[in-house]
Amino acid sequence: MDIRQLKYFVGIAEAGSLTEASRRLHIVQPALSQRLGDLERGLGVKLVVRGRVGTALTPAGTELYERAKRILRQIDYAAAATREKAGVVEGVLSIGLLRSLSPLLSARLFGAIREAMPGVQPQIRVGYSAELERLLHKGELDMATLVSATAVEGARGTGFSERLALVGSRERLRALPRRPRLQDALAVELLLSPMQPAHRLVMDASERLGLSLRILGGIEDLSSMLELCEQGVGATILSTFAARRAVQRPGLIALPIAEGGLERHVRIAMAPEAGWSEAMLVGESLLARLLSEAVKRS
Repeated sequence: MDIRQLKYFVGIAEAGSLTEASRRLHIVQPALSQRLGDLERGLGVKLVVRGRVGTALTPAGTELYERAKRILRQIDYAAAATREKAGVVEGVLSIGLLRSLSPLLSARLFGAIREAMPGVQPQIRVGYSAELERLLHKGELDMATLVSATAVEGARGTGFSERLALVGSRERLRALPRRPRLQDALAVELLLSPMQPAHRLVMDASERLGLSLRILGGIEDLSSMLELCEQGVGATILSTFAARRAVQRPGLIALPIAEGGLERHVRIAMAPEAGWSEAMLVGESLLARLLSEAVKRS
């Protein structure tokens, strides 16, 4: 088993068919099939099942795929670190940003990285915290902004804490004070997607206080959920950053939750198997600075 075989195998796994993998890898299909066959014979196991509509990984193939990606990632880190010793900072820097932070940070972070390191290609992915954490541990991200219910000891980079806010139409929230208590905020009919970081915080808070929630349902797409909130269907709970953008819609207001309120903690996390390259250190520093500036502006 050599590096080229691993690269070809990962390419096949991600393409979903030999035809598409051949196109992406710029290698003719018979040669690619031969490489796959050599790898399977060398390991003594079947890695890929070929069907009429494409390929699928066997359990052994799935195991190798996950490990091969980590191996190839480490090779990339080693190559980047070696070039940096010669004064060359280049390569791909993959960063995951929370959906609530992306509108504020993505373009500015991209520009800051390109200005500081012209040879580095920023790849910024956007998602919810659980999704970004999974990608981080799979080695598909170098660093990411993550959410936790409590501050994480020993967390790297600049983190911050923020209260959450109840967001809904003026008509639906008219009876509430400008800073409602947690009990009052959770008594409102809510629209919450399990993918939202606030969902877990709300569930934990309601259990702690012995409250019965009235969750009507949720939509992962925030824009669609805010549309329902404007229509008065229900209210939702968002971070300070997300709530600030939500109230740009004329039909919505945001009420910061007061005493005993919900709070989330945002931190920068690094890939557990990452090498500390110059590009990663600079990228982390830039992300921390932009996070700090965004908090001050809020």
